[in-house]
Amino acid sequence: MNRLRALWALMRAGYLNKVRTYRFLLVLVLTIVAGYVFVPAPDADYVTLGWGSSTTFYRGAYDSAWIGAMVALLTGLFLALAGFYVVNDSVRRDEETRVGQIIATTPLSNWVYTLGNTLCNFMVLSTMNAIIFLTAIGMQLIRGEELAINLGVMMAPFLGLVLPVMFLVSAVAVMFETRPRLKGGVGNVAYAFIWMFSLPLLSESFDLFGIDAVLSSMGAAGLARYPEIAHNSFILGYGWGFPVGRALATFTWQGIQWTTELLRTRLLLVGAATVISLLSSVGFSRFDPAREVRKGDEAPLDILDLEEVETRPVLQSIQVQLRPLGEKGRQFRFGSMLWAECRLILGESRDLPFLGMYGSAVAGALIIMGLFLPLDSARGMMLPLAWLLPVLIWSKLGTREARYRTDQLVFSSAKALQRQLPAVWMAGVLLALATGSGVALNMALNGEWPGVLAWGVGALFIPSLALCLGVWTGSSKTFEFIYSLLWYIGPLNQVEALDFMGVVPGSVKAGIWQHYAVFTLVLFVLAFIGRRWQIQRG
Repeated sequence: MNRLRALWALMRAGYLNKVRTYRFLLVLVLTIVAGYVFVPAPDADYVTLGWGSSTTFYRGAYDSAWIGAMVALLTGLFLALAGFYVVNDSVRRDEETRVGQIIATTPLSNWVYTLGNTLCNFMVLSTMNAIIFLTAIGMQLIRGEELAINLGVMMAPFLGLVLPVMFLVSAVAVMFETRPRLKGGVGNVAYAFIWMFSLPLLSESFDLFGIDAVLSSMGAAGLARYPEIAHNSFILGYGWGFPVGRALATFTWQGIQWTTELLRTRLLLVGAATVISLLSSVGFSRFDPAREVRKGDEAPLDILDLEEVETRPVLQSIQVQLRPLGEKGRQFRFGSMLWAECRLILGESRDLPFLGMYGSAVAGALIIMGLFLPLDSARGMMLPLAWLLPVLIWSKLGTREARYRTDQLVFSSAKALQRQLPAVWMAGVLLALATGSGVALNMALNGEWPGVLAWGVGALFIPSLALCLGVWTGSSKTFEFIYSLLWYIGPLNQVEALDFMGVVPGSVKAGIWQHYAVFTLVLFVLAFIGRRWQIQRG
């Protein structure tokens, strides 16, 4: 009974803390907006799910079954990534608020703590899932093709497909937090890469999100009504440029066929999440400093061993006469402050895994390869890699004051807004210029001056995005999530609209970099406003 009470207390406290955060609201709004866009109007100039040819596009009628499955598939895919960043702060929050020290003195077992945090995460993601389900009902009424709502059919994919994945994400988030090498920014970036590269491969063999089961059932219903669908290409995602005059053909789909194989995969996900949650408790220090001392570190001092405590004589106070500052000493020197911010960045990089020991060597190798490789390879491969390496450094911009609790000291200094904030931003810009310099020189030597301009805008855009998100959220997690997603969809997958680095020749010719120049200015202004609000509030 006591364990059940402790479990419920952990779940309740964590749930109330997470649903009150801006991250919860931001991800929820983004998912709702994406769900709205994913169900296009009949006269929209894009399609998302169906079969298309040059003359006809085939899809299911917008009834409860079709819209419920569409929104559920998008929710599962998106929240598997974004939901992780909403919930993976339970252990860190207990460390920062010193609640962990209280937990360490209680008889609460490790497995109860990790399981309680997993269930708390699951409750948070389930709440988002429920709100998005209500959005799906609204989407059916807005589109207006079928007004009769079948709650059971619409709810089935959310319960059977999305919730098991959310339970797995909840358990993985706790596992990352209880492993020192995976907690913090390293784990955030690592999980983004797992979602980008590993999950699609896993889905092909395991049907993690239930996409194969849904699409095969939809395809069978479509073939029964329109046999020519077999000769058309299938579209899943955003297909832009819907040809004017192409006919729209709809058919009725009854919903997901819940086979034994599909149910077994869902139960396997629940079982895997439970095992991961329990395994997270193995080796977890539970905030005990004695267990967190690594091999080779200095052992903690036993306060009861008074004989080994060194006693020192009390020094007599002496009078010190301070020399007043001259006129030159009272002048502000931006170069000195910028150099101090650069030293802070370099000092923090030494404490980051893989960056402290090898970061400089890897960055130097990327600069050299970016300079001497053929231009297309340098711009398309080396620049994205060069500007991915410092992501954990950029993510600290704007958050250092909150993280080290020096905000009162920094904000009370003379003209902190006009002096310190531009120095922080410029230090991030210099880092971008340095790491991407090889590709810039390569483009300049080849006369690709529009590409150099696009590169320069990218070097300004990345620190501006990091600084703005850091100032407004006080956390590095938001930038790590958004930047990893933009980096993967835009430069890596050659999507011109999201190419903020200028690596796609088509985006450079189209002048996409000009839009990001405007975005950069807006982000810096927002960071300025946010920091001003912080100073006034403090």
